[in-house]
Amino acid sequence: MLEDSTNSFSLENCRSCNSTSLQLSTSRKKFPLYIWPLNDDDHTSLEDIGVFICLDCGYIQLQNISKEQISEIYRDEAFNLENPEQNNERLEFLTQEDAHRFEEKKVLEIGGGRNTFLNFMPDNTKKWVADFSVDEDVKAEVAGSIEGDFLDIEIKEKDFDYIFMFHVLEHFNDPRSAILKAKELLNDQGCIIVEVPNFSYESRHRPDYTFFHMHISLFTQVSLKSFMSRQGLNGSKFIKIKDVLLAEFSKEIDSNRDNHLEDGLTNLSIVQSNIDKCSSKLKSIFTKLQNQNTAIFGGGGASTLFLYNYPFLFDHVGFALDNDPRKIGRSLGNGSIPIVSPTEIDKLNIRNIIVLDKMHIHYIKNSKVNYIIISDFYES
Repeated sequence: MLEDSTNSFSLENCRSCNSTSLQLSTSRKKFPLYIWPLNDDDHTSLEDIGVFICLDCGYIQLQNISKEQISEIYRDEAFNLENPEQNNERLEFLTQEDAHRFEEKKVLEIGGGRNTFLNFMPDNTKKWVADFSVDEDVKAEVAGSIEGDFLDIEIKEKDFDYIFMFHVLEHFNDPRSAILKAKELLNDQGCIIVEVPNFSYESRHRPDYTFFHMHISLFTQVSLKSFMSRQGLNGSKFIKIKDVLLAEFSKEIDSNRDNHLEDGLTNLSIVQSNIDKCSSKLKSIFTKLQNQNTAIFGGGGASTLFLYNYPFLFDHVGFALDNDPRKIGRSLGNGSIPIVSPTEIDKLNIRNIIVLDKMHIHYIKNSKVNYIIISDFYES
């Protein structure tokens, strides 16, 4: 197990333009490498996060991430929810101009080893998937599967019409090599369809879910387009621009490589402003609540990151509530906050519940508690 540490952050070259003109913009102290709930006898290391901005192009990225850290970040067990609605929405966005665009096409999904988008493709689509591991039910639905690190594995299949990368690009330690490799697998008319978190949206609406070791690159609309252009891809079509960026990129040359430093600095400033604002409000609230029992709703990664953004909450939050039976009996914060069912609220005399998104209140179904709604803090 890695030892908890404070880092002397290092990053030699920008992951987008390869410049050495990098500035450490902000940092976070002792964030968990593995953000999912843990068993009582388990532990994850707390490592500092350094956020760099490239002064030559404006690309925002974390410090060097070691192979040992990556191994800790991506343990065998994760608690991502299956989300067929999200995949169906993607398909609707991507086929709104041509309902038949994927028929008789050859496609590859990178990172689709489970909850795959390929299940939503037409039956006559030739489907391939590449991921660290591929579930058996996915293998049964595709023409071929390739397992291992995408940057290391040999992929003999080529001439793909479409390559999908949904919430994959931000995880690569070397995103340039990943895109260049994917580009070589396309036919001349093919395109790469990418979806990434929108840093501009997150900075305003969920800044506590912005900086963590898993997301090595942070993209805005302008920085994603600039990054892909530097790899010889044209990003002329953004399909969705909200909490995520969903865009198509072709092999056409695009010279849009402007410095987007001001855009990056603006969003970094907004993140910090919102974190400071929320911290002030929470400290004021808990000064008044004193010793009342408080819980946070959610026993997963979002709650983990929220607590580590506001570490004083570990002195006030006694429980995490979750409806997922896989999480109940585990804990957040390396054993400091047990995860229990919302049915235990009255028994545990929980008086206050932190809710990250007001829409989650209906999952709790208890009218006797006081809700501290965090999304209202950021949006106000």
